[in-house]
Amino acid sequence: MILIFSFSAADGEESGSTSGVIVERILKLVEGDRPMPPQKREALFERLQFAVRKGAHMTEYAVLALAFLLPFSQYWRPVWPLAWRGELACFLYACTDELHQRFIPGRSGRFQDVLIDSAGALVGILVGIGILSYIRKKHGNIEDRVNRTAP
Repeated sequence: MILIFSFSAADGEESGSTSGVIVERILKLVEGDRPMPPQKREALFERLQFAVRKGAHMTEYAVLALAFLLPFSQYWRPVWPLAWRGELACFLYACTDELHQRFIPGRSGRFQDVLIDSAGALVGILVGIGILSYIRKKHGNIEDRVNRTAP
C-alpha cells in the first residue's frame, strides 16, 4: 500500500516520464533498424503508454490482493470469504488512491481506474486461489499435517 501511495504521489509529469521510458524501450524493439514515420510512432507511443500505465495499475493491485490472501489463507476454510474480503479491501483502497490523486498536480482520480485496479485485484485473487489449490493438492492442508504428527 505504501508503494502504491508513493507511485500515486508522483506528479503527472514524473509519472508520465516513468512510463515513457518503458514505452520508448518497447518502441526501439519494435522499430529495430527501421524507424517509423513520426506520426505513426507518436500514435503508437500514446497507445502503448496507456497500456503500460493501466497494466502497472493492474499489477500493483494483483500483488496487493495476493498480500491480503496468501498470509491468511491457512486460517480460512473455504478461502472464498477471504477472497471477497481481499477484493473489497483492494476496491476501497483503490477508491482512496484515486481520491489522493485528485490532489496531485497533473493527475486525476477516475472511477475507471478504480475498476481497472479492482480487475487487477481479482486477477491476483484468482492466481492466489490457483496457487493455494495446487499447494493443497500437492502437500495437503496444513492442519492435516499437524494433526497427523500430533501425539
